[in-house]
Amino acid sequence: MLQALLDTTEKQIYAFLSYCYETNKKNYTIKELSGVFDRKTNKMQSIVQQVEVFRARYPQFTLTYDRLEKEVSIAFSPRFLLSQAYSVLLQGTVGFILLDALFQGDYHSLEQLSHKTFNSPRTIQRKLQELNHVLANYHLSYSLKKGDPLAGDEYAIRYFYHLTYWQIFDEKDSQVLASIKEKEQAEALFENHASYMRKIDIDKFLHLFAISVQRIHQKHPLSFLPNEVLTFEHPLIEKKQFDQVFLNPLFHRNHLPFSEISEVERSFLYYMFGVMNTYLEEDLDAANISWLTQPKYQQEAQLVEKLAVYFRLTFTEAEKNYLLVNLVMIHSASGCFGTRQKSDSFGKTTDEQELQAAFPVLYPTMKRFFLEATVSLPELRRLLQMNDRLIFQYCMLLRVIFIKYEQPVTFSIHSKYGKTQELWIKNRLMNATHRAMAHYSLSQKPDLVISDYPIHQEFSEEEQPYLFYWNGHPSAKEWKQLKQVIKQIRSAKNKAAFAQLAFTQTE
Repeated sequence: MLQALLDTTEKQIYAFLSYCYETNKKNYTIKELSGVFDRKTNKMQSIVQQVEVFRARYPQFTLTYDRLEKEVSIAFSPRFLLSQAYSVLLQGTVGFILLDALFQGDYHSLEQLSHKTFNSPRTIQRKLQELNHVLANYHLSYSLKKGDPLAGDEYAIRYFYHLTYWQIFDEKDSQVLASIKEKEQAEALFENHASYMRKIDIDKFLHLFAISVQRIHQKHPLSFLPNEVLTFEHPLIEKKQFDQVFLNPLFHRNHLPFSEISEVERSFLYYMFGVMNTYLEEDLDAANISWLTQPKYQQEAQLVEKLAVYFRLTFTEAEKNYLLVNLVMIHSASGCFGTRQKSDSFGKTTDEQELQAAFPVLYPTMKRFFLEATVSLPELRRLLQMNDRLIFQYCMLLRVIFIKYEQPVTFSIHSKYGKTQELWIKNRLMNATHRAMAHYSLSQKPDLVISDYPIHQEFSEEEQPYLFYWNGHPSAKEWKQLKQVIKQIRSAKNKAAFAQLAFTQTE
């Protein structure tokens, strides 16, 4: 959503870098690029020059423009990240500079902002109209005429600032994390008492904690929280224990006596600690989740039952707990921080085509399941309106379970080089993926036959395998082609399986 703060020039720079990075070519003609971006030659040359200038701010690529031949050469370093290029662009926008100044307490006047950004006050005001559009998506607003320009519920302000700074997060350069006192000791707390958290999960919570500390220091305490937050129960740690194990030492190290921290502040951090994490089956082995039988979680319990029926699976207790806990977290966060336009951790807004591309078979199936489920669970419609990534999140959860029950792609290998060559190829394929694969003989009717010599065995039409021929010593290109073939076979098998589901419509 924050990408709305980028102006035309910044969007053109990002689009140019994205295209070149994904195309993975070194040389381009201006004519070729003009066709891709639908720009006249002069305009395309101007965009290239803008990218040249941007390199001073983000030097993880090289660009050479031959003005005589009208050719562009570009190369990306191994450390180049599109998400980081986006972060650098975002940090240079007027809207971000204002938000940062408000958070740091450095904003004083429109004139000061004008000098800082080298824009006229009139230009600043025009650009900041876009900021109000962004803030409205998070139930906030601003007015530079007020003493405190940012208006909205304090918990929403903190969440928004967390998202804003998390989009540009770089552990090395994060001013937010740098404000945490004795950060290494703080991280050790979580490593010792919440081993299910990855380092990035720990950083994410400390990031939110640092924002809360800053707001408290600036006399912006929490005075209101939704009841959903106040009554929240974590699946792995009780609130009283969380306060003593984590919050007490964290606040103490950051010069805020724990006794002076309100119950509302503690509840907010306890809630965020819960909903910002994902919990795997092994994480929940020792969890006491009897509280999830409460009536307020009936929707999630019914949803788990419907998923089992729809996908014709008998979930184990561990799988049920995994789904139930994570659905509660996702639904709760969706309701409390609902936005019309959701963006991911890198600031990328939802594009359903891209979401479906990540799950070409599962996403449309889950979408149909969702529509069916909302007949008896209408509240799901409201959640989807507040989180347009909801179905995608369901796919990510279900994939973990489906992979365990997935029918393997079966293959048979044949090589003139002999058994050792066949064994090498077999092991390489089996170790190349965590997805189910199985080696068959020809008589076992495999899905795929891989050979470096012609195979003339007759197969019935319904048992006809995919015949993939390559050289005795396959090239990198042939390995890549084989990987794509396996992906196609797996998708076709999954699609065939999903087509038999109770509510799946045949096309």
